[in-house]
Amino acid sequence: MPKNKISEYSSTAGDNTDIGGINIGEGCPPSNINDSIREQMSQLKEFLDGTSGDTITTAKIVATTAEILSGVDVTGTATFNNAVVVGGATNLQDNNLQRPTLLDYCVKGSALGSVSTAATIDMTSANFFSATLGGACTFAFTNPCSTGDFGGFVLELTNGGSDTVVWPAAVDFAGGTAPTLTAAGVDLLVFVTRDAGTTYHGMVASADSKTPA
Repeated sequence: MPKNKISEYSSTAGDNTDIGGINIGEGCPPSNINDSIREQMSQLKEFLDGTSGDTITTAKIVATTAEILSGVDVTGTATFNNAVVVGGATNLQDNNLQRPTLLDYCVKGSALGSVSTAATIDMTSANFFSATLGGACTFAFTNPCSTGDFGGFVLELTNGGSDTVVWPAAVDFAGGTAPTLTAAGVDLLVFVTRDAGTTYHGMVASADSKTPA
């Protein structure tokens, strides 16, 4: 049977006596070696382009970000039939992650520390932020998701009522009034947007969050 794609190769070297129907067995014409190399290059290119009909079946792939992304542009569909282990960050560049089942996942966090005067919530750096109000502070929200997509973040703010907090003008609160925050304690606030930050809807998820007495 001609070996017309990589999945038809044998792991037993001696069984690979042809490639694409070109005889590469012992005693084959010298020209067949040249032709077989050209055929293999063609098959490798078809595999890379996703036109060979092959899928990747693997028990485990362990790779660093550099190994995955260095000179590799994945523009087609890749099918993995078993577990895949990625040893570095994976940047989907705003493309869809379709039909995942999530297990043991976390949302990226960022500790802003003590904030006063001005503080920026950058949604490309995290989606959970913690901060302690150290003085009057004006918050800015940057880099939301695109219009039509839903995104947001959680802010754990300690001592938020101890001084003045100025929220971005784009933030709408229930009833049009910013919430009264806890002077000495923790409030959890949620902000969401679906129009690229033109409007954020803000709400207090837990006011003066603490252990019950």
